[in-house]
Amino acid sequence: MDRRFFLKQVGAGLALGGTGAACAREGSRSRQKKSDGFSRVAVLTDASVRKDGGFDDSRVRGLLAGTLVAALAAKDAQSGLRSLFSADDVVGIKLNCLAGPPLSPSREFCSALVGLLNAAGVSSERIVFFERGERDLRKGGFSVGAPKAGPAYMGNDSPGAGYERELSISGQVGSCLSRILTRRITALINVGVLKDHNLAGVGAGMKNLFGLIHNPNKFHDHNCDPFVADVLAFPVIQKKLRLTLLDAITAQCQGGPGYMPAHAWPFNGMLASTDPVALDSIAWDLLESQRKAQGMPTLAVENRAPKWIRTAALRGLGTDDRSRIRVIKKG
Repeated sequence: MDRRFFLKQVGAGLALGGTGAACAREGSRSRQKKSDGFSRVAVLTDASVRKDGGFDDSRVRGLLAGTLVAALAAKDAQSGLRSLFSADDVVGIKLNCLAGPPLSPSREFCSALVGLLNAAGVSSERIVFFERGERDLRKGGFSVGAPKAGPAYMGNDSPGAGYERELSISGQVGSCLSRILTRRITALINVGVLKDHNLAGVGAGMKNLFGLIHNPNKFHDHNCDPFVADVLAFPVIQKKLRLTLLDAITAQCQGGPGYMPAHAWPFNGMLASTDPVALDSIAWDLLESQRKAQGMPTLAVENRAPKWIRTAALRGLGTDDRSRIRVIKKG
């Protein structure tokens, strides 16, 4: 990457920062559809999702369906998903597989999501699961490929994928964006895990979007603030991000982003919201609660408070105001 070109692009991005933020806020408002003025975050649990050392497929699907109904204020999961996606969409599902199978979205979860999208009118051939790289997908227990019937599984390094050649600028982030995001899909579901992050504090939803840029290693200073908010604010992400889900059947409150069994616990739940800032705010609360239960200090005491949540809220990308968040808990 030519350094002079990069600095020129950063300068242009900063000069246009106000316009970009305004566009991002408008896209965020239209996507959230908060008819009652509240952002809804569903937190559902069901201990029966675990069976014989694994997961019960039907229970996982039922839990996911219930979480979507609660988050989208819908009569059923299918109608809720139809309010976000059409049969013409190509739906990209960004996974988080860094920690391997014990702390990644499970295959049962992904299968349930495909089934519910199918019922909502989105064919399997128009669904793309993807990760930062093929290695991450395999580490999470998934096979890479694009079968004739069924969803594709790709990394940003897969043939036909890659990153855009030109930099995109958002705040202090200058990156080449995933072509899966920019060219292949028309709608995005961000699927993370309920876990802490050794630098960002919270590694649940928004932090997972770092897998959409080519140089995430450059943006971890200052506990990732404001960089997580900057990535969320990219116009193409604001345009395409429709839903954030957390597979929280297994969660972790310390030692992330990798798997640390001593600090993992069976939360046996899922979270969902169309407001990524609200969802991460509630995820933060859940992690702090578990840390307290395990006798750990708060993330703030450890100098890992996720300040980027407040930054994202101040930019109008969602809300972290607990009085404006309606949490629907069941289980």
